[in-house]
Amino acid sequence: MIKDKTIDEALIEIMRTKKALEALRRARKAATETVTSGEKVKTYIRHSDCAIQHAAAERASMDLTRKLADLRASR
Repeated sequence: MIKDKTIDEALIEIMRTKKALEALRRARKAATETVTSGEKVKTYIRHSDCAIQHAAAERASMDLTRKLADLRASR
């Protein structure tokens, strides 16, 4: 049987991951630039401007993975 504590911890990690991913999305939108040369239009994302948010999203995702494993194991 899954414990209430495990459910609460998983919900906390879900919300943390959601916040981290939303922050990454905002950072990527802010770091996007469009370059026009002649008829070609290219859109680039300056990844170095998003590095902190990217790392935070990866950490949150890994923590969520661990909590979901606890749920599957009924801990």
